[in-house]
Amino acid sequence: MSILVVIINYRTPELTIDCLTSLAPEIRAVPGTKVVLIDNASGDDSLPKLTAAIERHGWRDWVELIASPTNTGFAGGNNLGLETLKDHPEVRFVLLLNSDTLVEPGMLRYCLGVMEADRSLGLMSCLLLNADRTVQNTARKFPTPLRLVAQDLALPWVLPRLFAWADTEDPEWDRRGAARDVDWVGGAFMLVRRDVIDRIGGLDDGFFFYGEDAEFCHRIRANGWRVRYDPGAAIVHLGGASSDPARLAARQRNVLQWQARYLLQRRCYGRSAEWLVRGADIAGSALRYFKMVALGEAETPRCQVQRDVLTLLLTWPTASASGKT
Repeated sequence: MSILVVIINYRTPELTIDCLTSLAPEIRAVPGTKVVLIDNASGDDSLPKLTAAIERHGWRDWVELIASPTNTGFAGGNNLGLETLKDHPEVRFVLLLNSDTLVEPGMLRYCLGVMEADRSLGLMSCLLLNADRTVQNTARKFPTPLRLVAQDLALPWVLPRLFAWADTEDPEWDRRGAARDVDWVGGAFMLVRRDVIDRIGGLDDGFFFYGEDAEFCHRIRANGWRVRYDPGAAIVHLGGASSDPARLAARQRNVLQWQARYLLQRRCYGRSAEWLVRGADIAGSALRYFKMVALGEAETPRCQVQRDVLTLLLTWPTASASGKT
């Protein structure tokens, strides 16, 4: 059961070291497991800290540290790790794991067992917990154009009995206790069958940050595999470490989120879907903004945020931050 774990570090060396520390017992429990650690051009003291930790803890036998010369984003960084598969024909599974995670005991063996037992599964995720042990929503309905337009009109919340299908958060099931097939899972933990990557490739590096996990799951399902969520194993996901304001400016993060939203529609449904969703977003944002103004709330922080969103949607291009289409 050979597995390659790909972890991206971007200015989070302490968190990455904690992640590797939690992963070490899993490595010993599943022989043949290797880790490729990509430093995504952090430009800080990440490389010396990671190198020292690998030496100090004796991880050199199972951790390969690669320094990327440029920051290629989440998708590009993971793809750099996936390129090492050509040197590892024995690898049967790949785990894409965030650096801001802590692995719970038995996770790796349990998840491999699930994948081994059902060859129709292309990708799976496990239970993701916040630091306070509450459950993160890592499994959602896919944001189809119709669902997003309905959300712009607030229909899932105004008329929930008629439009619950459009709530992409999919709140009506117990993620702590129920395993099920899902549309897509978040990129903090994605265990992928090697055959999937050999056939459809890795992540779409047209996405710099955000959106690549949903597109990857969509492509996997379009090629006949299933995407599975199973809470029988767990990790703690601290969340947002690489995108906090100290590492990624808030405005840049907002731009990346909106660009990923439209690029996802283009990739999965075509240009017409992209422009439909963009138009609905602009209309919905404008309606909310002018309603606040009419109610005398123009100077409130909430209205100013809505104005900023509307301005961004009207002025920023839909292409991904990396410039790829």
